[in-house]
Amino acid sequence: MSDARGDIDDERDRQDEKWGEQNHVPLRWYAILGEEFGEVGKAINEHDLRQCREELVQVAAVAIAFVESLDRNELNPVSDTKAVEGDW
Repeated sequence: MSDARGDIDDERDRQDEKWGEQNHVPLRWYAILGEEFGEVGKAINEHDLRQCREELVQVAAVAIAFVESLDRNELNPVSDTKAVEGDW
């Protein structure tokens, strides 16, 4: 049986070990997420479902890292104006 959430958590841990805490501007995160999503499409086109799953785990982990970065750096719990007006 698959443990998708556990695999995503493991991938987040691997990313943190490899890169440390990442605090990119949103446009950079968007590019990273887009690159990972593109790898999903490549795996689908190659009919490689195992690779597709691996890439989807990476997409989910990068999306979580993006949210974590926004929470640390861009979003104010009282007002989200910094996220709109901040350095993109």
